[in-house]
Amino acid sequence: MAERRMLSKSLLMDNKFLTLSNDSKSLYLYLLMFADDDGIVKRSIMIDSVLNATNKNYTELEEKGLIIAISGNDEIRVITNWNGIETIREKLYSPTIYLNIRSQLYLRTDYSYTLNKNDPSVFSSADSWVTKGRPKNIKDFNPLIQQHLQEVQDKDGTSTVPVQDKDGTCPSPDKNRVDKNSIDKSRLEQYSTAQNSKEKINKENNYKYINSSSNGGMGENLLNGSRGNSAEKGGVDNRVNNQLDTNNNQDNINSLFNYLNGISTTDIPKDNKRLANVFDMLIHNGYEIEDIQLGIDNIMSVANQMPQYQNEQSLTKLLIQHLPEYTKQILEQSSSND
Repeated sequence: MAERRMLSKSLLMDNKFLTLSNDSKSLYLYLLMFADDDGIVKRSIMIDSVLNATNKNYTELEEKGLIIAISGNDEIRVITNWNGIETIREKLYSPTIYLNIRSQLYLRTDYSYTLNKNDPSVFSSADSWVTKGRPKNIKDFNPLIQQHLQEVQDKDGTSTVPVQDKDGTCPSPDKNRVDKNSIDKSRLEQYSTAQNSKEKINKENNYKYINSSSNGGMGENLLNGSRGNSAEKGGVDNRVNNQLDTNNNQDNINSLFNYLNGISTTDIPKDNKRLANVFDMLIHNGYEIEDIQLGIDNIMSVANQMPQYQNEQSLTKLLIQHLPEYTKQILEQSSSND
C-alpha cells in the first residue's frame, strides 16, 4: 500500500463531502489515506479511537454514497469513487489482499464501484478491469456494457436489463446460451444444485446412491458390488452407520492435503477439521484415493484461474461444497467407461 495519496480540490468541494459532519469528513479522509490500491480499507481500531469515530459516522458515509459496506463483513469498506479520486501508475500498483471483496465489485462508466452487477451503467467487473490493465482511455462504453450484461445473463440468468443486438433488437435464444468451454463459479453452483436435486440410480452398472445421515449431509454413500468387497476396498454396506474411524484414515487424509497443496497456489493446513471431515467421509464411503484426487484436480482447474479462490478460506469452502459431487462424477464416468 502506498505511503502517499493525492487529494484534489474537486473532492473537497464536492457537495456530498461538504454536507458531511466534521467527524465524518475526517473519517473519510483517513479512509482514503489507508485504503489499498484498489480502494478497499479495513476498519481500524486506531482510526476509530483517534477520531472517536462511531458506527454513525460510517453510516453517514454510506448514506452519502461515499463508501460501500460489504454484507456480512463489518470490518471492510470500499471507497465508492476510488478510481476517480486516485490515479496509480501501473508500475506502482499493488492488487488488494481482499480478492474475495473485489470479486463482488463492478465498475460504472464513471469508474465508481457498485455491488449491483445489473446497473445499466456497469461496463465490467472489477476483477476483469484489473486483469485488462485498468484502462481509462475507453471512448465508447456501449459495447463493453452490452458484453457485460450478456455475461451476467449467461452466468446466472438474473439480469433484469435486456441485452440488445447492434440493430437494437433483443437477441435470439441461442445467443444467451452458456458457452460449453466457460467454467466459472456459477457453473459450479448450477452443477451442485442439479446434482443434489436428483436421486442417482444406475441399475445397469449396479450403482445406487443414497443420502447418509451419518456424515452431516456432506455427501452420499456408495453401494457398489462390482468394485470388490467392502473389506478390500473400504466399501460401504449395512455397517455404514458405524462411527467414522478417523485415526485409521489419517494417513490418507494427510496424503490428500499434501496432494491438494501441491497443485494449489495457496496452502490449507492439515488441521482444517471441516475439510479433513470431507476427506474422511469420502474415504469411509468407499471412494478410492485416486478418485478423490481427480475430483480435486477438476475443482482446482477452475479455482486456479479465478482470483476469488486464491485464499485459504474461499478455496476451502469451494472444496467442502463441491468435492463430494465431483468425486462421485469421476466414479460415474469411470463406471460408464468400463
